[in-house]
Parts: sequence; structure tokens; C-alpha cells
Amino acid sequence: MLSDTEFDRITEEIFRFHTKRAPGIPIAVAMVDLARERLGPVKGRLNVIAESQACLSDVVQVMTGCTIGNRYLKILKDLGRYALTMFDRDTGIGVRVFVDFRKIDPVKTPELHKFFLRERGEAVERGGEAREASGRLIMVEFASIHRDLFGTQRVRVLQVGKPAMLPARVCPSCHESYLQRDDQHGQCDVCSGLSRYFEPFEG
Repeated sequence: MLSDTEFDRITEEIFRFHTKRAPGIPIAVAMVDLARERLGPVKGRLNVIAESQACLSDVVQVMTGCTIGNRYLKILKDLGRYALTMFDRDTGIGVRVFVDFRKIDPVKTPELHKFFLRERGEAVERGGEAREASGRLIMVEFASIHRDLFGTQRVRVLQVGKPAMLPARVCPSCHESYLQRDDQHGQCDVCSGLSRYFEPFEG
């Protein structure tokens, strides 16, 4: 378990990496620390599945070295649960740590309660001082309960290992290489219109 000094140092480091003092950062630091403690040493490669794309994924990358780029971190961005599973890729055996909403008292920790329900109000959503004040309060409330916020499960991950890399082909339209899913995938997704996210602009 991280000491208070180590916890504060790592949290500050991740605030800088994340570029914001988001209240989800210290919560995620405690989650990763708890998962590492419960999992113990692994024989194979450490992998992580994050069930949220928010602050949690940045904390995982800094604290574990499991990143999107090395593909040791998988993000289930549309699931939206503040949870992670840390596991040994050779065996699939791991530990899942999650925010257990039953442990958030709306009277004792009201801002934390609203945070996880996304009910902090329009002023907070607009940002500025209201959002910063809410974030500070959430961190104070979290510090009062810390690990008591979480639930843990021993789990076996069903699909382990890195997904196979698709073969690269050159798109006949844009002449850039792309990953070809199958023989019918004859153009990159931008040129075919499946994933167009920009248009030419002369300005």
C-alpha cells in the first residue's frame, strides 16, 4: 500500500500528466494501488482493462506502464463504470476493483455522491470556479473514506493476449497504409466514408 507521501507524489505527477486537477485522479490512484496489492506479483505480463475512458485510463498508464500504445491496456470506453481489472496475461487471473455505489453516503459525502451520478449541476458543468470548488470538495470527501469506497472481485479474464495485428494495405484512393479487416475491405475507412472525421480545408 502506498504511504501518504507516495500517494500524494504520484497523484501530483498524474495531475500534471492529465493537465487538470480532476477529482477522479486520486480515486483512481487508490484503485490501482489496491488492485496491485490484491493481485500480487505476476509470472507473465501485467495487463489492465479499464471500464472508463476518463481519468482512470491515465492513472493506469502512469502507474503500471500498461498503455494504449503497447496494448497492455484495453479501455471499454462505452461501458462507463469506474472500475478496472488488473490481471496476469499468461493465466487471465486477476483482480477487479470498482466504485461500489452502495458505499457512498449521500449525507456524509454528498458531492462524491453527485459526482458519480453526474448530477453536480449546470454551474459545475460550465467549468470555472464552481467546477474547481466541486472537485476540491470531492477530493476531501474521498480522503475521508478512501479505500472504503471500493469493492473487489477475484476474476478470470475470458480473452487474454494481444489481438492479432491485421495486415497492412495501401489505400488506392489516398495512398496511405491502413489495416485491412478482410478481402472486401478495399479502401481505408476514411476514403470509404465509414470513419470520415475531417474534410479538406483551405484557409
